[in-house]
Amino acid sequence: MREKTVFDFVADPTKENFLKHRELIITNPDYDPNSDDLEIMKKLYENKEYDKLNYYVTINVLLSPRAHFLKFISLNEIGNTKAAESIAFICHNILNCIEKTGDGTIENPYIVIRASDEDDLLELRLSKKYLQKRLIQHEDKYLDVLTLEDGSELYFDITDAYKRSKFLLDKEKSEGKRAEKQKKKSWWNFLSKN
Repeated sequence: MREKTVFDFVADPTKENFLKHRELIITNPDYDPNSDDLEIMKKLYENKEYDKLNYYVTINVLLSPRAHFLKFISLNEIGNTKAAESIAFICHNILNCIEKTGDGTIENPYIVIRASDEDDLLELRLSKKYLQKRLIQHEDKYLDVLTLEDGSELYFDITDAYKRSKFLLDKEKSEGKRAEKQKKKSWWNFLSKN
Protein backbone atom coordinates (compact mmCIF):
# COMPACT_ATOMS: atom_id res chain seq x y z
CA MET A 1 0.00 0.00 0.00
CA ARG A 2 1.29 3.44 -0.96
CA GLU A 3 2.09 5.94 1.80
CA LYS A 4 -0.26 8.93 1.98
CA THR A 5 1.13 12.26 0.87
CA VAL A 6 0.00 15.80 1.56
CA PHE A 7 -1.33 16.14 -1.99
CA ASP A 8 -3.65 13.12 -1.92
CA PHE A 9 -6.50 15.52 -1.10
CA VAL A 10 -6.21 16.97 -4.65
CA ALA A 11 -7.84 13.82 -6.06
CA ASP A 12 -10.75 14.24 -3.64
CA PRO A 13 -10.76 17.87 -2.39
CA THR A 14 -13.24 17.57 0.45
CA LYS A 15 -12.99 19.43 3.74
CA GLU A 16 -12.39 16.16 5.61
CA ASN A 17 -9.64 15.06 3.22
CA PHE A 18 -7.94 18.45 3.37
CA LEU A 19 -8.01 18.56 7.18
CA LYS A 20 -6.64 15.01 7.35
CA HIS A 21 -3.73 15.94 5.08
CA ARG A 22 -3.25 19.25 6.86
CA GLU A 23 -2.69 17.18 9.99
CA LEU A 24 0.40 15.65 8.31
CA ILE A 25 1.91 19.13 8.25
CA ILE A 26 0.98 20.49 11.66
CA THR A 27 2.18 17.32 13.42
CA ASN A 28 5.50 17.28 11.59
CA PRO A 29 8.42 18.21 13.90
CA ASP A 30 9.70 20.68 11.27
CA TYR A 31 6.41 22.60 11.07
CA ASP A 32 7.03 26.31 11.65
CA PRO A 33 4.09 28.60 10.82
CA ASN A 34 6.44 31.59 10.87
CA SER A 35 9.17 30.15 8.69
CA ASP A 36 10.83 32.43 6.15
CA ASP A 37 10.18 29.99 3.30
CA LEU A 38 7.79 32.29 1.44
CA GLU A 39 10.29 35.16 1.64
CA ILE A 40 13.00 32.85 0.29
CA MET A 41 10.71 31.82 -2.57
CA LYS A 42 9.82 35.43 -3.33
CA LYS A 43 13.52 36.36 -3.47
CA LEU A 44 14.22 33.43 -5.79
CA TYR A 45 11.49 34.71 -8.08
CA GLU A 46 12.75 38.30 -7.95
CA ASN A 47 16.28 37.07 -8.73
CA LYS A 48 14.89 35.01 -11.64
CA GLU A 49 16.22 31.81 -10.08
CA TYR A 50 13.25 29.92 -11.45
CA ASP A 51 14.76 26.43 -11.31
CA LYS A 52 15.62 26.82 -7.62
CA LEU A 53 12.15 28.20 -6.93
CA ASN A 54 10.36 25.44 -8.84
CA TYR A 55 12.16 22.76 -6.82
CA TYR A 56 11.94 24.57 -3.47
CA VAL A 57 10.00 22.40 -1.00
CA THR A 58 9.66 22.37 2.77
CA ILE A 59 6.93 21.05 5.02
CA ASN A 60 5.93 24.66 5.74
CA VAL A 61 4.83 25.51 2.20
CA LEU A 62 3.32 22.25 0.97
CA LEU A 63 -0.23 23.54 1.49
CA SER A 64 0.53 27.24 1.04
CA PRO A 65 -1.50 28.82 -1.78
CA ARG A 66 1.12 31.58 -2.11
CA ALA A 67 3.98 29.11 -2.54
CA HIS A 68 2.11 27.38 -5.34
CA PHE A 69 1.11 30.68 -6.92
CA LEU A 70 4.79 31.74 -6.98
CA LYS A 71 5.70 28.44 -8.63
CA PHE A 72 2.85 28.91 -11.11
CA ILE A 73 4.15 32.29 -12.31
CA SER A 74 7.73 31.02 -12.24
CA LEU A 75 6.85 28.04 -14.45
CA ASN A 76 5.04 30.36 -16.84
CA GLU A 77 8.15 32.56 -16.98
CA ILE A 78 10.22 29.63 -18.26
CA GLY A 79 7.49 28.53 -20.66
CA ASN A 80 6.52 25.32 -18.88
CA THR A 81 2.78 25.93 -19.20
CA LYS A 82 1.81 22.29 -18.63
CA ALA A 83 3.52 22.19 -15.22
CA ALA A 84 2.17 25.68 -14.47
CA GLU A 85 -1.39 24.43 -15.10
CA SER A 86 -0.83 21.53 -12.68
CA ILE A 87 0.48 23.87 -10.00
CA ALA A 88 -2.43 26.28 -10.60
CA PHE A 89 -4.80 23.33 -10.12
CA ILE A 90 -3.17 22.48 -6.77
CA CYS A 91 -3.28 26.15 -5.69
CA HIS A 92 -6.95 26.35 -6.66
CA ASN A 93 -7.78 23.18 -4.69
CA ILE A 94 -5.91 24.40 -1.61
CA LEU A 95 -7.89 27.66 -1.68
CA ASN A 96 -11.15 25.76 -2.24
CA CYS A 97 -10.40 23.51 0.69
CA ILE A 98 -9.45 26.36 3.03
CA GLU A 99 -12.75 27.98 2.08
CA LYS A 100 -14.57 24.71 2.88
CA THR A 101 -13.15 24.64 6.42
CA GLY A 102 -15.54 27.36 7.57
CA ASP A 103 -17.57 30.40 6.63
CA GLY A 104 -15.44 33.08 8.29
CA THR A 105 -17.72 33.61 11.27
CA ILE A 106 -16.61 33.45 14.88
CA GLU A 107 -18.61 30.23 15.28
CA ASN A 108 -17.18 28.65 12.12
CA PRO A 109 -13.84 30.31 11.24
CA TYR A 110 -11.66 29.35 8.29
CA ILE A 111 -8.82 27.07 9.39
CA VAL A 112 -5.32 27.99 8.20
CA ILE A 113 -1.80 26.65 8.60
CA ARG A 114 0.01 30.00 8.48
CA ALA A 115 -1.06 33.65 8.55
CA SER A 116 -0.22 34.13 4.87
CA ASP A 117 -3.06 31.71 4.06
CA GLU A 118 -5.48 34.36 5.33
CA ASP A 119 -4.15 36.93 2.85
CA ASP A 120 -4.16 34.36 0.04
CA LEU A 121 -7.79 33.40 0.64
CA LEU A 122 -8.81 37.06 0.75
CA GLU A 123 -6.87 38.15 -2.33
CA LEU A 124 -6.92 35.09 -4.57
CA ARG A 125 -10.38 33.69 -3.75
CA LEU A 126 -12.59 36.34 -2.16
CA SER A 127 -11.09 39.44 -3.86
CA LYS A 128 -11.20 41.42 -0.61
CA LYS A 129 -8.75 43.46 1.43
CA TYR A 130 -8.55 44.03 5.13
CA LEU A 131 -7.80 47.18 7.09
CA GLN A 132 -6.99 45.67 10.46
CA LYS A 133 -6.00 42.34 12.00
CA ARG A 134 -6.21 41.40 15.64
CA LEU A 135 -5.80 38.23 17.66
CA ILE A 136 -8.50 37.07 20.06
CA GLN A 137 -9.10 34.00 22.15
CA HIS A 138 -12.59 32.56 21.75
CA GLU A 139 -13.45 29.55 23.87
CA ASP A 140 -10.49 27.18 23.37
CA LYS A 141 -9.37 28.68 20.04
CA TYR A 142 -7.05 31.47 18.93
CA LEU A 143 -8.55 33.49 16.10
CA ASP A 144 -7.26 36.18 13.79
CA VAL A 145 -10.04 38.70 13.17
CA LEU A 146 -9.69 40.64 9.95
CA THR A 147 -11.74 43.81 9.58
CA LEU A 148 -12.50 44.27 5.88
CA GLU A 149 -12.82 47.52 3.94
CA ASP A 150 -16.62 47.34 4.16
CA GLY A 151 -16.46 47.05 7.97
CA SER A 152 -17.37 43.36 8.08
CA GLU A 153 -15.13 40.86 9.86
CA LEU A 154 -13.72 37.49 8.90
CA TYR A 155 -12.42 34.99 11.45
CA PHE A 156 -9.54 32.57 10.94
CA ASP A 157 -8.70 29.73 13.32
CA ILE A 158 -4.95 29.92 13.93
CA THR A 159 -4.94 27.74 17.05
CA ASP A 160 -2.43 25.19 15.72
CA ALA A 161 -0.12 27.88 14.33
CA TYR A 162 -0.37 29.89 17.56
CA LYS A 163 0.42 26.90 19.79
CA ARG A 164 3.27 25.77 17.54
CA SER A 165 4.75 29.29 17.47
CA LYS A 166 4.56 29.47 21.27
CA PHE A 167 6.18 26.03 21.57
CA LEU A 168 9.02 27.02 19.23
CA LEU A 169 9.56 30.32 21.06
CA ASP A 170 9.62 28.59 24.46
CA LYS A 171 12.02 25.97 23.08
CA GLU A 172 14.28 28.66 21.66
CA LYS A 173 14.31 30.50 25.00
CA SER A 174 14.97 27.27 26.90
CA GLU A 175 17.81 26.28 24.59
CA GLY A 176 19.22 29.79 24.85
CA LYS A 177 19.17 29.56 28.65
CA ARG A 178 20.72 26.09 28.51
CA ALA A 179 23.46 27.32 26.18
CA GLU A 180 24.07 30.30 28.48
CA LYS A 181 24.34 27.97 31.51
CA GLN A 182 26.79 25.75 29.62
CA LYS A 183 28.81 28.82 28.67
CA LYS A 184 28.92 30.03 32.30
CA LYS A 185 29.69 26.54 33.53
CA SER A 186 32.57 26.10 31.12
CA TRP A 187 33.84 29.59 32.01
CA TRP A 188 33.61 28.72 35.71
CA ASN A 189 35.47 25.43 35.09
CA PHE A 190 38.17 27.31 33.24
CA LEU A 191 38.55 29.83 36.10
CA SER A 192 38.58 27.16 38.81
CA LYS A 193 41.38 25.28 37.04
CA ASN A 194 43.57 28.37 36.80
